[in-house]
Amino acid sequence: MGRKGNWLVLGLVVSLVIGMASVGFGATGKLVYLFYGEPGEADPATAYDMRSSTLINNVYDRLLTYEGSDATKFAPMLAERWEVSADGKTITFHLRKDATFHDGSALTAEDVRYSFNRVLTMNQPPSWMLSQMMNQDSTVVVDPYTVEIHLTQAYAAALGVLTHTVASIVNSAVVEANGGIVADQESTWMNQNEGGAGSGPYMLKEWIPAERLTFERFDGYWGKKAITKTIECPIVPEVGTRVLMLRAGDADVHDQFPETNVADLEGAPNLTILTPATFNIDFIALGCRGPMAEQAVRQAVSYAFPYAMALEFVYNGLAIRSTGPIPSGMFGYVDPAAGGRYDYNIVKANQLLDAAGWKWAGAAGEGYRAKDGVELGMEVLAPIGEEVKMQEALLWQDSLRQIGFNLKIREIVYAMMYRTVRNHDTDGIMSGWLPDYADPDNYVDAICNSGNADAIYGNQYNSPAMDALILQAKSEIDVAKRADLYRQIQEISFQDAPYIWVSQRSNVVILNNAVKGFYYNPILPIDFSTLYKEG
Repeated sequence: MGRKGNWLVLGLVVSLVIGMASVGFGATGKLVYLFYGEPGEADPATAYDMRSSTLINNVYDRLLTYEGSDATKFAPMLAERWEVSADGKTITFHLRKDATFHDGSALTAEDVRYSFNRVLTMNQPPSWMLSQMMNQDSTVVVDPYTVEIHLTQAYAAALGVLTHTVASIVNSAVVEANGGIVADQESTWMNQNEGGAGSGPYMLKEWIPAERLTFERFDGYWGKKAITKTIECPIVPEVGTRVLMLRAGDADVHDQFPETNVADLEGAPNLTILTPATFNIDFIALGCRGPMAEQAVRQAVSYAFPYAMALEFVYNGLAIRSTGPIPSGMFGYVDPAAGGRYDYNIVKANQLLDAAGWKWAGAAGEGYRAKDGVELGMEVLAPIGEEVKMQEALLWQDSLRQIGFNLKIREIVYAMMYRTVRNHDTDGIMSGWLPDYADPDNYVDAICNSGNADAIYGNQYNSPAMDALILQAKSEIDVAKRADLYRQIQEISFQDAPYIWVSQRSNVVILNNAVKGFYYNPILPIDFSTLYKEG
């Protein structure tokens, strides 16, 4: 495969299975997995980044999941079966009776009720997925192994929501023994520990911040047992060091590998490079405060981003252009005409700033612009170890000088990046969105809804018109009308420009040739339980 790779036509099903040979339980050994940054939290009620989701996906279970690599088919997990009422507002789950938590205690319907109500009470960033369709009275225990979910409103994507890590079932006894539930607050203990709270195929045995995480197989797992005994995850921020580890065979698996560095691994005889297409979009979240509170400024900096250069030289051709909050290939996406997208246009950017009253300090093109004593500029956070994000930021910084805009780049560890922006201690972040579930509402509600935009990206974007359209699209049952609502949403996102839409990425996966059992689902984090090494 050349550096440019091949962009797969993205449908709802992405299937990629490597060596799914039958391997009996009892296989031992260790496999080394590299995160691209460190997880932020281990608590399903709080975590909202891909690295944390990978941790939780392998340590906790949910009521249901997807069928292997197929993102269109739901499969049983803790629920053996379920029924949805005719009006779509009640879902009944029948739980399996052999599931236990890692401390050996039985998992029952009461743990399901406790877990969902805990998320709603804590009210942390991912809680919106449940609160949009549930309240404290929604989860009803019928008997120890039957639970009903009474939705506050019919929501077509409800089952998809329940596959997300926020809907993981936690051991109520363990949580209560370690601080319990406090309204509107995170759990310090659950953020860093698991200690029997999960029921998944792996246990989180050790987490030494900035050094490593270690997962051990849970031999009492109710389902198919994990093949590899130990998954070791050293925290290696420097991409150059990760490249050396992969080439030397000191690391076995690295997904979400930076496109910028694919050339560093091409030709390595011990490695396989995969590039499945995804629903993942990259963007720059603008703070919508200070100079960025002005729509004209946001539009100008959007025209000043070098999109084509980034796709070619940063992503190495392993991405396509993103033009709004809904990815290509998903229902609701509209490919905009040339006038409905931002392309690199420094002349247009300068015209917008001139009209908005931002003056050059001296001659045009020299120094930075200002207005009312305020310099035109912002600070953006770029995560340490994410070379793609850093290269994007540097390209943008260089381009912005041509419009008199002072962009300051602050590198920061992933674990602190989102906390910093949510506290409004910076002006924006180099970020992106990986789907929680395969529906456009998952994108527009999380990214563009006023409350969620601030809770997740700290960008203080507030548009009543946008909020109204998002709310209407949630419950619209007419497919054509719903599609038109998403068209309008994309148009408003273009005009308001609260984000700079950069790319829709491939997932670059690096596998040691000895690794078998890998499969890819565009909705789910990597599944450790099927991975093993030959020899």
